[in-house]
Amino acid sequence: MAKKTVAIAGAGIAGFAAAAALAQHDFEVRIYERSEEPREFGAGIYLKENSLAVLDALGVGGQLAESGVRLRAAMIHDETGKTIVRRTLDKERLLIALRSELHSVLRAAALAAGAELVTGREAASADPSGVLHMSDGEEVKADLVVAADGVNSRIRESLKLTRLFALLGDGATRVIIPREEEAYANEYWNGSLRVGVAPCSEDYTYAFIIGPERDRRATALPLDRAYWAEAFPAIASVFERVGDGDGVHHTHSIVICKELAAGNVAVIGDAAHAQPPNFGQGAGLAIDTSWEMAETLAGATDIAQGLQAWQDKVRRRVTTVQALTTAYDIAQYKCPKPLAPLRSRLFELLGSVPTTAHQWEFWWRGGVAAPQPAIPWTEVAG
Repeated sequence: MAKKTVAIAGAGIAGFAAAAALAQHDFEVRIYERSEEPREFGAGIYLKENSLAVLDALGVGGQLAESGVRLRAAMIHDETGKTIVRRTLDKERLLIALRSELHSVLRAAALAAGAELVTGREAASADPSGVLHMSDGEEVKADLVVAADGVNSRIRESLKLTRLFALLGDGATRVIIPREEEAYANEYWNGSLRVGVAPCSEDYTYAFIIGPERDRRATALPLDRAYWAEAFPAIASVFERVGDGDGVHHTHSIVICKELAAGNVAVIGDAAHAQPPNFGQGAGLAIDTSWEMAETLAGATDIAQGLQAWQDKVRRRVTTVQALTTAYDIAQYKCPKPLAPLRSRLFELLGSVPTTAHQWEFWWRGGVAAPQPAIPWTEVAG
């Protein structure tokens, strides 16, 4: 019996994750990428148990563990310097890696499983029957079309699947700097400003630097080092390590789809559920749901029906994680400064009351339970 064919638009993390998962489940996969050489921007990425389990199944988890840093704890510190949240990570995995490294290993896994990459080809739209329309007029027919073409997805728009696409009021400057930090993740608050710092390799630390878009000094590139050092004097050394040419800035956005599939077309990654990065689950959900899609379709006789079954499985966790990370974002940049102490107390309570702490951590991991017993990578990296 001939293999079912897949046409994927987009060779980012979501596209390569889907390609690797589907190819390993015996689909014939071809990835179409508009650039001549797919690449990821320079930043770190948080990988939690929902995506790490998939990366293990794809055979690349160990490689990422060697190049990244497994964190020992994650902490949040408020304006007064008080640690309001502290999560020890001795019984679960939280890995920080370079985005470029994750992209590279997923690409290698996809190609090793038999997927084909075609560059310099831009997708313009898709038809629910399983036709990918290219910008040059060519029609690519496949049993399954996967839209992994990013937040501004032309395929999603062509299928009229968008319920909401909006820019939020804040954004993040992401930088990679020379490493001086131990294997801990720290997030610091000061009013509507936030900074997160965590090592992402043996040599580098990842920092996300977040502020309201209306604050031009907060969002400026090159980074306004003096502005940020004044706001966060305890971590001034972080900003001193940022060069004039370092960093990329993105306004936070949110995409909510009416459906994650239309006929024989699926929408994944930022095209399906773009979200502010507070839970580190943008890529995590893309990796997780791609594997779920491959497993579901591998046992389906009808692709369209299989995609509906897949959507039924993943929709709740996608929408819940997205809603919580967006609420977290809005609570940060819209909180009036006089209410900052109340905000700190609220988050401290959420993290200390067992019921709310359990729920928060469950969705923070992408809707998966904490592994029991403790899982592999017995030697903590970093």
